[in-house]
Amino acid sequence: MYRLMAAGGVCCAGPFLHVAGTNGKGSVCAMLERGFREIGLRTGFYSSPHLVHWNERIRINGQPIPNEDFIELIAHWDQLARSIATEDPLTVPSSFEILTAAALDYFQRLAVDVSILETGFGGRWDATNAVYPEICAITTIGLDHTEFFGEGEADIAWEKAGILKGGVPVFVGNVSPSAFSVIEKVAEAVGVLVLRPGEFILPPLQFLHGVEQEENFQLARAIARHWLCGLKKFDGDTWHRCIHGMTQARWSGRWDRREIQGKSWIFDGTHNVHGLNMLKKNWENLPSDFRRRPTVVAAMLGQRRAEDLMPFFCSVASELVLVSLDEERATPVDTLRSLVPDDFSGKVIIFPEEDLGKLPDTISCDFVLVAGSLHLVGKTMGALNLDIG
Repeated sequence: MYRLMAAGGVCCAGPFLHVAGTNGKGSVCAMLERGFREIGLRTGFYSSPHLVHWNERIRINGQPIPNEDFIELIAHWDQLARSIATEDPLTVPSSFEILTAAALDYFQRLAVDVSILETGFGGRWDATNAVYPEICAITTIGLDHTEFFGEGEADIAWEKAGILKGGVPVFVGNVSPSAFSVIEKVAEAVGVLVLRPGEFILPPLQFLHGVEQEENFQLARAIARHWLCGLKKFDGDTWHRCIHGMTQARWSGRWDRREIQGKSWIFDGTHNVHGLNMLKKNWENLPSDFRRRPTVVAAMLGQRRAEDLMPFFCSVASELVLVSLDEERATPVDTLRSLVPDDFSGKVIIFPEEDLGKLPDTISCDFVLVAGSLHLVGKTMGALNLDIG
């Protein structure tokens, strides 16, 4: 990654805010971006994965990079990557590394005031970790990608804490004591100040829903306050406008409630155990007249995730729509079907990805939950031509 960035003349240091975590990092980044934009700063926001279109991952002032700029940028960086691979076959930049370098290049070209970077995978070896930021953050620690990072929260916390760098303060969200202990040890080793968000009465969030967003807002608020104080841009009016902007943040596909053809839909990117715990809390908080047995549209990436999530989906569903995703890592629908208990009384429908646009006409229930994978949520929202914030 360093070699690729050097080849393209991209700086590793700059006004970067770097956010890692198992869940919540995209929402925290979206809140920060919206708050800073509200006070007149020019923002860059790099996130992953995208829901519908690749250029969602690179945003300037909240808007995805235009298609023509995206195509030109990726072609340029792909050529640089090919040159590096030709010179040294053992150093072949991945597609994510190319995309990350392209995003940093774009932010540098457009001279943004702040670049907000969401890690893609883990932290320590993530492509975004090539930057030297002004603030780091770790949102949550939960069991996910255990085949790469280890079976326990301590192992995963150590990987996420790999983004810590000497002299750069780190904000840590709602993590377990064991995970926090690991982060503290890494912070002490590299000489980092560990900060926790305080408890404040929160203003209502306009577009983001779910109990997890309250925790995310507390963390984003603390990061924004610290960073603005460092810029000496902290005054009452600026802070009020920043907070107001943060409450207006949009981040689609996270406990995202929509009305489609007279039916109530919830799109939720829950795909691991930590996210499932939040999903259960959100489910319990639904109004009693709303919490009826829905049609659950589900797909997952990986056997373990399917084993973790399917029991809850089966417990609340009146019928199951198991989607066959056109994705190499997708759990086969036969495997999903085998995880449905024998006493499940509802209908089980096997549904191909290419027919997702027909779901509203296929489902008889007036309440639909789409969950299990952000890939599924994005494909479904795209097929239904929904607005993506």
